[in-house]
Amino acid sequence: MNPRDSASQKIDYKQIMKFILGKKIEMTQVWKNELIVPVTKVKVEPGVIVQLKTAARDGYTSAVVGFGTRREKNINKPQLGQMKDLGKFRFLKEFRYKHKEDSAEFEKLNRGDKIDLNTFEVGDMVNVQGTSKGKGFQGGVKRHGFHGQDKTHGNKDQLRMPGSVGAGEPQHVFKGTRMAGHMGNKTATVTNLKIVEVNPEEQTISILGGIPGARNSVVYIIGRGELKVSKQEVKEEVKSEKAEEVKVEVVSEKVEEVKSEVVSEKAEVKTEEPKAEDTSTSSAQDVKVEAPIVEEPKVEEAKTPEPKVEDTSTSSAQDAKAEEPKVEEVKAEVKKEEPKEEKFEDTYIDKFNKLSKEEKDKFSSAEMTEAISALEEKYKLDLVPLVTMIVVKEIAIEDLTKYLVTEMKLEEPKANEVAAEIKEKIFKSNIEKV
Repeated sequence: MNPRDSASQKIDYKQIMKFILGKKIEMTQVWKNELIVPVTKVKVEPGVIVQLKTAARDGYTSAVVGFGTRREKNINKPQLGQMKDLGKFRFLKEFRYKHKEDSAEFEKLNRGDKIDLNTFEVGDMVNVQGTSKGKGFQGGVKRHGFHGQDKTHGNKDQLRMPGSVGAGEPQHVFKGTRMAGHMGNKTATVTNLKIVEVNPEEQTISILGGIPGARNSVVYIIGRGELKVSKQEVKEEVKSEKAEEVKVEVVSEKVEEVKSEVVSEKAEVKTEEPKAEDTSTSSAQDVKVEAPIVEEPKVEEAKTPEPKVEDTSTSSAQDAKAEEPKVEEVKAEVKKEEPKEEKFEDTYIDKFNKLSKEEKDKFSSAEMTEAISALEEKYKLDLVPLVTMIVVKEIAIEDLTKYLVTEMKLEEPKANEVAAEIKEKIFKSNIEKV
């Protein structure tokens, strides 16, 4: 088939609409079955659906697609809010859904979906819209194709003049009269063009013939067929980040509890030390009170008890110092107890050893371990502790969904899905025995 016979082909508007944005690179020629075909190369980058407008809220249905990159300082704040969590796009283009056949496809789209080169194939018929090259102020001959005046029979300097612009009775020029003026730099659409080549490596599409616009200008390619989009995977990452934050908070709470216990024990030790000082001071006061009553020769005997008071204070201080190592012993015990909580297998190894040999072989089979690893990779969860708790009969198989919701912080729909896959793929027909 001759690629130049595409004029007889037209777009089937009964099919679903598909679209993409690109940049016009250049015009070139390619060989197709012994024919040189003129084509325009368009550089295509993945576009992201930034907003979905609905008839109920906006009065019409359309998809707003972001394309290209731009510095954040050069983007208005309303547009930054529109692009939130999706990127910093240079262009935003609306693609309207005007036909009834597009309503079902429009409902499948979500904010954040990506549209790439795989949407179009060789042989697709498309419409290409762009901004035509600006020509500046031009006369009627170039702008509208006027033939001009005769060169002979007394005509002078009137060859490219527009001539009369209407009768004198209305006293004004009718709107839409073709005259000299600004030419180009307007939105133009070329319909029913054929895609000749699709190059995934270079991310280019070769379209038969010329398309409007200068080099590196943005063009909108619209066709009919299946719109292939890649869904955005953000929810799982957010959940994993929340799970990590919860783990960090639990660990920090445990550390604070241990610190508070150690501080309280230190405070008890310190409260005992002033008592020893009070006894020493009280004995010294007793000595000072008794001193005036005693006669002058006996003053030396009153001074003799003072060393004994110092002994009591030193002894109390020694007792306090002897009690201080207990705090260090408490710290050592706390440090020794912490790693035991992290080792999950040690807490259930005794229960697992009490199982019969048949049950041990069944739950340690290669088939079961492969199923566990497959589900862990699919849902990004650590299922080994949960399966072990079910094996040693600490959690009933009926309470599996409840445990996933309360302990592992999963949403109820996902918890039901995970529980169903654990029952089916890990335990299978052994659910009743568990």
